[in-house]
Amino acid sequence: MPQLRLPQVQGISGRDLYKTSVLRGELQETTSLAAMGPVPQWDQVDELRLWIAPHPCGAMPVLLTPSAHDFALLVRALAHRAEPVPLADGVHAQAISGLIHWGLIERYGRQSRAQLIVLHEAPYGSVAAEQVPGHWDHQAWLKASSNLRLEHELTHLATKRLLGEMRRNLLDELIADCMGMVAALGQFSADLFGRCLGVGNPSGRWIAYTSELNATAAKEAMALTMARSAELEAELTISPELSGPELQIQLLRWLCRQKLDQPISPFPASLH
Repeated sequence: MPQLRLPQVQGISGRDLYKTSVLRGELQETTSLAAMGPVPQWDQVDELRLWIAPHPCGAMPVLLTPSAHDFALLVRALAHRAEPVPLADGVHAQAISGLIHWGLIERYGRQSRAQLIVLHEAPYGSVAAEQVPGHWDHQAWLKASSNLRLEHELTHLATKRLLGEMRRNLLDELIADCMGMVAALGQFSADLFGRCLGVGNPSGRWIAYTSELNATAAKEAMALTMARSAELEAELTISPELSGPELQIQLLRWLCRQKLDQPISPFPASLH
C-alpha cells in the first residue's frame, strides 16, 4: 500500500507522485518520496494489530494501533489520500471503503477495492474507567473500549446494509453505542451513553449531530435522545436475554425500527 510511504503534505493527492505510486501502483524510490516532503515517521509500528472481525452482516478487516500519532498517519494516508487534514481529538475510529490495495488488484482485477476499519486504542468517549458502571481498572476498560468502538463501527456498516444508507444522526449513534456496549460490557447504560456522547460538554461528540440546529432544537433533540436511551436501558434490563450474542442481528433490526421522537417500542416476542 504505497499510500503509507507518501509524505503527507498539502496537495499531494493531485501530484504525479500520488498518481504513479497509488493510482498506478508503480514503486517509487525513497529519494523521490523524500524530495516531496518528510516521509511518515511511525511511533509504534511493531504494535500494529491486524485481524478479521466477524459480524452477521459481513466480516471486516481491522487495523488497531495504541499510538494516536500512528492512527492519524494511517487515517490521513488511507482515508484522505495522504493529505494532512486535521483530525478531531475525539476521533479514535475510521471506517474506510473504496481503498486502493494493489495486492487485491493484482489478484482480482483493477475494479477491486478494499474496506478497512482503523482503530486507536483509547478510552471510549474519553471516559475514565471509574465512571464506567461496574468495577473496571484502566487496562480492562481500555480493552473493552476497543471492542465497543469496533462494534460501533461494524453497526454503522451493518445498518447501511440493512437500510440501504449510512445515516449520521443521534438515533444511529444511540443504536451503535447500544450494540457496542452490549458486545463489550454485556449491558447498555444510558448514563454511560450520555458521558460518551459528551452531554453537557460544549465540545462533546453530540455537537457533530446537532450543528445544523438552532440552540432550542438542539436541546430538544438531546432531550429526546436521552429519553430514548433511558427507555432502551429499561427494556434491556427487563429482558437481559436480548444482550446475548445469539440475538445480535434481531436486536439490531429492532433498534433500526425505532424513532427518536417516539417511545422505544417493546421488543417483539416473535423475535426471541
